[in-house]
Amino acid sequence: MPEPRRDEPDRPTLIDVSGAIERLPRAIEPMRPRLAAGAFNSPEWLFELKWDGIRAIAFGGEDGQVRLQDRHGGDLLPLVPELRDLRVPAGSVVDGEVIVCDTRGRPSYELLAARAGPKNLRRGRGPYFVGFDLLYEGGRALAGRPLHERRAKLQAGSYGGQRLLVPDHLDADGEPFLEVVAEYGLEGVVGKRRDSPYVPGTRSPDWLKYHVTPRVDAVLGGLVADDHGARTVLCGLTNDDGSLSYAGDAAVPPFLASWLAGALGAFVADASPFARPIPLRSGLRWLRPRLVAIVEHDGANPKALGDARFRALRFDARVGDCRAEEPLQMPSGPPSGSGERPRLVLLQSLPFS
Repeated sequence: MPEPRRDEPDRPTLIDVSGAIERLPRAIEPMRPRLAAGAFNSPEWLFELKWDGIRAIAFGGEDGQVRLQDRHGGDLLPLVPELRDLRVPAGSVVDGEVIVCDTRGRPSYELLAARAGPKNLRRGRGPYFVGFDLLYEGGRALAGRPLHERRAKLQAGSYGGQRLLVPDHLDADGEPFLEVVAEYGLEGVVGKRRDSPYVPGTRSPDWLKYHVTPRVDAVLGGLVADDHGARTVLCGLTNDDGSLSYAGDAAVPPFLASWLAGALGAFVADASPFARPIPLRSGLRWLRPRLVAIVEHDGANPKALGDARFRALRFDARVGDCRAEEPLQMPSGPPSGSGERPRLVLLQSLPFS
């Protein structure tokens, strides 16, 4: 074999930097799911419970202190000071959700939202932080790795505890899982492509959500009130140009009527916030478009909410996030697993049952 020429330059050595240690970012905007038209089965996907809480990112600091941020970078610890004791290893970042559960172990946004109300009500069991994705571990970025690898590291690591929960997931069988979720009165299911990377700040078709009862985040643009309080609220959706389209009325449950009318009193306005005229009626009050509500509806039209019902004010959303979503149709095959597996996954995921 001939010897290499003396005048040849040295070849560079290729270094694998995929495991390089990095400084943790100050904030991460979570990756978010698109809306699916319904449940589906696929071996390329895994399925998780959709938690009825507040999306959060937990950062493990070198000083042993945890930072817990909402999806806009705000500090959540004043709302849930019990989670200051989360055991998140230094150099790790976990994506998840803060929840409070009712007496049956079901996550309840209403119980969590009561903490942010004027009376600071701390009812229910919790709070808990449910971790479902691992973005950094030991200072090493994992976002570019496939989801199934990130989840395996999360489940194998020292991330569990009294307040930090790592739920199970179901492979392939989204339709049977939704049936069990509906039976237990829970919010819905999130499907995630097994090999998907984590792309912060995106709404990706690699993650898909579907609800037991269709719901949307809507801007409150008005209310119709009588002597007993708010009877209905006028819902709006944000257009690409920032204007607000009227999407329909949502009925207010009688037990919330008086409270909601009082809560909205500070936002009463002289003129309609909607881009097109809305007919006047008795008891109508316009609102400044600052508040977002969770509204359940019949799912027939994402831009015109039929049989809509007000559920709760959402304090972790922005007006610009309230947009009509066209649901994605997904092909579906037959279920592959055993009949009891979805139920077991659900029960193993909940804090208690």
